[in-house]
Amino acid sequence: MVEAGFLEHDYSYTFASRLDERRDGAAALLELATTVAPGRERLFFSGALVRPELGACLLLAISEVALQRYYTPFQVIRSAMDAADPVVSASGSRLRFESFSRCCGVYARADFLAEMLAPESFDKGVTNVDFNPETRAALARVRAESSLCLRVTPEAVALTSERCSTVERKVKLPLRWLRGFAEVQSLAARLECAATLDGPQARRFLTSLPSKIGAKDHLWLTPAPGGVRLSQQPGAGAVSSAGLGRLSAMKPLARHAIGMRIYGGAFGVSAFELDFGVARFLIVLSAAPSRGFSGEGQLLAALMRGEADAALAQIEARLRNVDELRAETLAAETHLPAAEIATALALLATRGAIGFDPRERVHFHRELPFDQTALDSLHPRLKAARALVAEGAVTVESRKGEEISARVRGSSIEHRVKIDGDASRCTCAWHSRTGGESGPCKHILATFAAIELAATS
Repeated sequence: MVEAGFLEHDYSYTFASRLDERRDGAAALLELATTVAPGRERLFFSGALVRPELGACLLLAISEVALQRYYTPFQVIRSAMDAADPVVSASGSRLRFESFSRCCGVYARADFLAEMLAPESFDKGVTNVDFNPETRAALARVRAESSLCLRVTPEAVALTSERCSTVERKVKLPLRWLRGFAEVQSLAARLECAATLDGPQARRFLTSLPSKIGAKDHLWLTPAPGGVRLSQQPGAGAVSSAGLGRLSAMKPLARHAIGMRIYGGAFGVSAFELDFGVARFLIVLSAAPSRGFSGEGQLLAALMRGEADAALAQIEARLRNVDELRAETLAAETHLPAAEIATALALLATRGAIGFDPRERVHFHRELPFDQTALDSLHPRLKAARALVAEGAVTVESRKGEEISARVRGSSIEHRVKIDGDASRCTCAWHSRTGGESGPCKHILATFAAIELAATS
């Protein structure tokens, strides 16, 4: 059921997340209340964190991003932009915690690597985590000398404890989160590492950042001796970034970091990753504080370019046995066209089934708990493009290789579409305003669809 931009899903929390601070000197036990569909209860992870204070700080940072709204659009009702619970993925070798800011312009991920974990039990699965105020307050009291055990489970094990209670509640998973996960992995795949800092350089960089976020806060980060230099003008190897004040969740983590990587990419998207040796913390910033990842459309062209049933089936089969995929090796391993593989990966991304790690250059597996039947409501531009094709509004005038010219009839005017490989343009007002940075308009998508329809008819 989709209502007012939310995907409705019933979650059952078997207990309230809590940190049991033992008074007898024993290890403190962190229990995160997770969610799971009925009949699929099992233990995802149980064990100790090798660096308890660092682990607590990372969990607080993920929660902090989910609570923050770094940009508030004019006349937006705040109650319609509530925070959502972070998502935790267990892969059998690492734990990943992911969240978006309320404005969906900041994506954060904390990776607990194998060196961070001392597991007693480890399985593969994905769920939501309940970070309530009491849990955050308890995490803030964890120190380096503490011993901290992490138990991530959808089971009702804690029901046997007198200090636990069963919590049943209905959570509306924002559709913008699902769109955001899909777009972030697409944009992250285009990121390239532009600068590498050591621990002291990373701390100096984060300390130098503005605390306030302006709508026009756009800077260039240029690698320089001793770190990076901030400038309002581009330079050789510079990374374009906006709203650097949105990195505030990283500042408390800087004292633990041994290094930092800065990534630049297409359309002004930037990313910053703190390295702790046993863990990593990544933040991806949208091209402007006013732009949320959920409004991007980088995957739309791939989704419109034909079927990918064969590639989708093969990739899904692989994901049942492995946790990571490298796109560049899939063509050789599956003997399928690269375009079909790209479409299959785009389809998986729209389902929230894969993310992307720009450091390791791999797609990682993740299955979000949402109703698959609601996918059609996620991309209104695709729906509008299909309607234009059904109405016979597209006329392909010429096609020479990858060069395509077409006319698309709008409600009151005819638009001209030009496509040349990956480059495309349209005379409509939407494309003129965005310059294609937010993905193709419905007229370009309709042209792709019309060509595919002609090829199969």
